[in-house]
Amino acid sequence: MKTLFLDCFSGISGDMTVGALVDLGVKPSTLEWELSKLDLGDFHMHFGREKRQNIEGVKFGIHEGATHTHEQDEKHAGAHAHAHAHECDHDHGHAHESHPHTHEHEGHHHDEVHEHDHGSEVHTHEHQHGRSHRQIRALIEASELTPFVKQHALSIFHRIAVAEGKIHGQPPEDVTFHEVGALDSIADIVCACVGIEALGVEKIYVSSLHEGRGTIQCAHGTFPLPAPATMEILTGIPLGQIDEPHELITPTGAAIAAEFGVAFGPMPKLKTEKIGYGIGTRHLASRPNVLRAVLGELVTD
Repeated sequence: MKTLFLDCFSGISGDMTVGALVDLGVKPSTLEWELSKLDLGDFHMHFGREKRQNIEGVKFGIHEGATHTHEQDEKHAGAHAHAHAHECDHDHGHAHESHPHTHEHEGHHHDEVHEHDHGSEVHTHEHQHGRSHRQIRALIEASELTPFVKQHALSIFHRIAVAEGKIHGQPPEDVTFHEVGALDSIADIVCACVGIEALGVEKIYVSSLHEGRGTIQCAHGTFPLPAPATMEILTGIPLGQIDEPHELITPTGAAIAAEFGVAFGPMPKLKTEKIGYGIGTRHLASRPNVLRAVLGELVTD
């Protein structure tokens, strides 16, 4: 049985997940094509090879507009694939990931209904608009994405919207994914689902989840980690903390793990076929800011 193990020793975010899947062999052109099935407008996707503490992997990012600025091209000179895309809705420690607001986790922005500064994915979008959960749901439902991608992308967005709605006392359908979150989150979530389907994965196991310590700045003021949405999304899933003063798990990353993880803990017995690394934006003191993804056959003896 084709099995994927997500080793979240340094957290998880949407862009890190997408980067790890590309490093495992998912073609950037596949992600570009599938994302283009959504009416998102002009966007530019980039997949660059970067290192964190000498661990090399794929850094995924997406920006509004059909072209990159010279400064952006310099920054992503190591990119090995570029594509035009639409908007996503995440902003984590890697270049994007958002929740209904905008958080930054391990160098990224999360997009929750508010704004948090996590340190993982950081996409900077200039458009000051967002999309409600109701609008995003309609966008996905009206698309020609595969049934698998539609089902899981809708479910992941629903998890985030329910968490945000509970926190802010509003119906899930009214939760808004603002700015970066609108494009980044959509791209992260849809591309993660596309990548999982493209690899033919039948089961996903996730390592124990650990968040950093400290605080984040959000619309509520200074708030302790884990972020409110992340805590809500991971209800029922074991979650601990490590001595790293940054947000390591974004709401989008938490929702992807909660959606696909059949178990959380040590790696199951696998006959490994390939290992991929998704690069985050953070430069952490105690560990490389990467998500390790192990693809293989589950051993059942």
